[in-house]
Amino acid sequence: MHQLTRRDDWRGRFAAEMDRQRRVGFAWGKQDCALGLVCGAVQAITGADLARGYRGKYRSPRAALKLLGDSGADNLGDFAALHLPEIHPSQARVGDLGILAAEGPIGEAFCIVDASGVIVMTEQGHGRLPRADMTRAFKVG
Repeated sequence: MHQLTRRDDWRGRFAAEMDRQRRVGFAWGKQDCALGLVCGAVQAITGADLARGYRGKYRSPRAALKLLGDSGADNLGDFAALHLPEIHPSQARVGDLGILAAEGPIGEAFCIVDASGVIVMTEQGHGRLPRADMTRAFKVG
């Protein structure tokens, strides 16, 4: 499990990363909810590159599921728990990550908590959902 610390200037870095991501289209294994949205936010907030070792390892949902299984996780939430401390969704603060139920082969998606809800990755780019949609949450720093 990673012990992460937020940088003193994390709020500005986080905002800049979210702005950068809005201009990048969805791509499995590159700019998806895990490697793009969440790992980009975590790196901006803490400087830690949680995507190292996973970049380029999958390019489809099927390959992503295989990677999850190979890591010993049955789902995205269990995978996140291998790397970050789990907290109750009500305790999540801006920059923490969450898990949402989602349609599709994986059945879940990562999100990032912001001041007014959560940021999600969609085929069209960033989307927003209410915090209440989170089923699990994980502390980032």
